[in-house]
Amino acid sequence: MLTQEASFKQLVQNGILSSIISSEGKKKPSSAFLQENHRWRKILKFLRYSLLALILTATQIALFGSIYKQKVVAQNQGFCPVGTSPSTVNWTPATGAAGISSQSLNVAGVGINFSFTESVPGQVIDNVETRIDNDVYGGLPGPNLRFNIGQEKTPSLGNATLNVNFSRPVILASPLTILDIDRNGERDVGFIYQDRVTVNAFNGSTPVGVTLRSLGNTTRVTGNVAVGINENSFPDRPDGNVSATIPGQLNRIQLLYEPGQEYGTPQQDETVGLARLSICIPPPAIASIGDTVFSDRNGNGTQEEGESGIPNATLILRNSNGEEVSRTTTNSNGIYGFSALLLGNYTVEVIRPNNDFTPTTNTTASANLTQPNQALLNIDFGFRTTPVGDSGTPDIRLIKRITNARRNGQAIAGTSFNTFVPDPNNSNDDNLTQPERFPGLINLEVPVRSRDEVEYTIYFLTQGNGNINNLQFCDLVPRGTTFASNSIGISGAGSGANNGTYLTPLTPLESFVNICNGSNNNGAVVANLGNVPSGNFGFVRFRVTVN
Repeated sequence: MLTQEASFKQLVQNGILSSIISSEGKKKPSSAFLQENHRWRKILKFLRYSLLALILTATQIALFGSIYKQKVVAQNQGFCPVGTSPSTVNWTPATGAAGISSQSLNVAGVGINFSFTESVPGQVIDNVETRIDNDVYGGLPGPNLRFNIGQEKTPSLGNATLNVNFSRPVILASPLTILDIDRNGERDVGFIYQDRVTVNAFNGSTPVGVTLRSLGNTTRVTGNVAVGINENSFPDRPDGNVSATIPGQLNRIQLLYEPGQEYGTPQQDETVGLARLSICIPPPAIASIGDTVFSDRNGNGTQEEGESGIPNATLILRNSNGEEVSRTTTNSNGIYGFSALLLGNYTVEVIRPNNDFTPTTNTTASANLTQPNQALLNIDFGFRTTPVGDSGTPDIRLIKRITNARRNGQAIAGTSFNTFVPDPNNSNDDNLTQPERFPGLINLEVPVRSRDEVEYTIYFLTQGNGNINNLQFCDLVPRGTTFASNSIGISGAGSGANNGTYLTPLTPLESFVNICNGSNNNGAVVANLGNVPSGNFGFVRFRVTVN
């Protein structure tokens, strides 16, 4: 194998170098050179770094060494808010865009991944020279990411983009360092190329400002665009490095890499790099997420007065990757909470308590903690009760109560009609939560007199999965009483319902004959409640006068 010096001498003797250098000392490719095989191109690329190293004086080496150290110090200046600390994203060696993209990194609960796009899919990125390796690049020790466009030493057919994605908004602990932005120079015999990098950052869909600064003498920055303007530097030097300062929170960084046209049409592949980055990690935040799982009586998705919580409901907290972070259950009042959480994007999922409940809200909800000590106590979930037993069969629960009694227009003293009184002969209402429990009295205990007025309320609760269609109602007027005209009231009926009708004694019941329990010898209240959805709570109410 030839040494560097011997290789150089042999090239000169073979006339290869002399044939491509004009008398003015400028690069002019000859047809002989351009027809040389790919092996000589690799040797020339290797030698252009070696030749410059041989002619550098000790003074120049000391000068560049001083600049290198200054840039490293500048790069390490911190940007972390008080109470947070920097943490490096430790990627590992990988080859090709797919190999880099397959890395799923996690720093203190922050998920980080990389993705690439090409303007001409499969034709822009060189997947041999695009890699993460441990070599020094841009004067910085590895592992560094090298980003190459232009496959197999041919000019790039377009541009490519590298995205750095974070699972939740983060703050960079120091500026990004983009490596080796430059253009062709005296050592690049027969080639034209120019690096052009555009840096963008986003927090969700909102752009975040980017400030670029040249760290050497081979770049020019304009806004968020950096281009190479001078001859390429050695890989172990920082001359072509650019810093990108991105203040504030972000969850995506975008590096658009394209061949610059300022010095002519590119005739060579191009490479830039990205040094490892650091993010600010907060301590575990005293942050909380929670609210209530409640019985949504009217099914409107909002907890209102009288709609109580559902105890022992299970809730699961997941992170942005869908992984379970924690789970809990509601207390006796239906309240739940998750606390001491890291900042980030979460999803809360409620498990249907049992088959006797139908959800009236989504069973999952997003909860994004972005500030320390933040409390998101508005993540609630509603369910409607369905029957005890088979919730798949539409059914209806009925119970009759005395809900008022008046004498001479005034309430009869000694009786309350506003509380739930369980029916001693029927337990099907005992397991209902308020306000599905049916208030009123089963029997009126105080004596009534002639011309006293009594109000009856027949409560209903539809249940099961599906509507109850063409729901008909009939209740016979009690013996010893007379129906009070215009006293029928209906609530909770469905589409196609009517306002109810009083059928006088001996009037044929017609379509209601199968649902009226007995003969119509004292009159009956009938109604068509229409098509009633599952979970509807309502009543039919009327008054009678004691004979």
